[in-house]
Amino acid sequence: MELDANIGLGQENEEKETLLNGLKVWAKVGVQLGEQVKKQAETNEKLWRRLQWGTPVLYRIVASGTFVTGQKLVLNLGAPDTGTYWNLRNFAIGGTDSNVTAAGTFGLYVSGFTQANYSPGMGALIDGGGTYGGADTMPYSENYGNDSMRVLDSENVYAVVQGGTNGQQYIATASYLVYNNANALGLDITTS
Repeated sequence: MELDANIGLGQENEEKETLLNGLKVWAKVGVQLGEQVKKQAETNEKLWRRLQWGTPVLYRIVASGTFVTGQKLVLNLGAPDTGTYWNLRNFAIGGTDSNVTAAGTFGLYVSGFTQANYSPGMGALIDGGGTYGGADTMPYSENYGNDSMRVLDSENVYAVVQGGTNGQQYIATASYLVYNNANALGLDITTS
């Protein structure tokens, strides 16, 4: 009888040890799984941050002003924030709507300097009506390919109207894709 009790006790200890070993294995698997999930979350975070840096944001701006005879009307279409650059995607200029004829000529410029009643000349001109085969009259609109009109963070985009109608309101609008300079690895591209 005593022998049977010892055998039963040995089996019970063996079962407890097997159960304990099984729990240890599951605990180890749980820890390893937790570490893998943590590593995967860190990898996903890194990829998400890279995507955020490399994904452009669409930005639109409108400028308007009233023309005064004998003056140049400068419509400032903004400048990129420090650490970013713009790709100009489209531009339009004219009177208050597409059905309003606006007299005069215009130039679209990218330059590091702008002020009222000022035109920087041909060195900064990027579009002037007929430049891309369009009409020289206003209203005027143009779409540009990606990277064809890059604006750096030290530059302004503006339209200058000359020879307009005294007292007429002119409106210009532009759409840009905004990129982070880190996406371009800090490279600025200029052609001047």
